[in-house]
Amino acid sequence: MQQLTVIVPPSIRPYVGGQSRITVEAQTVREALGAMSAKSAQLKEHLFDSKGEINRFVRIFVNGRPVPLGSRGDEAVENGAEIAVVLALAGG
Repeated sequence: MQQLTVIVPPSIRPYVGGQSRITVEAQTVREALGAMSAKSAQLKEHLFDSKGEINRFVRIFVNGRPVPLGSRGDEAVENGAEIAVVLALAGG
């Protein structure tokens, strides 16, 4: 399994013990986010919808490049990649 680093935005750091970066073993973005949220139901609710898909309000960047909107996150990611998570803010 490959080692990937997830860059955690401040808004969800409380769910990961305040860490700004987490190293996980995963092959894809979806696996990396799943591994990161495995111990926190609240974090999982932020990252995934009720069908288990990456939430539409979550933007993902792999090594600085955006993952296309609507992507399921199942594309392979190279060993050592950095995955940045950005949560959209909603208001009204």
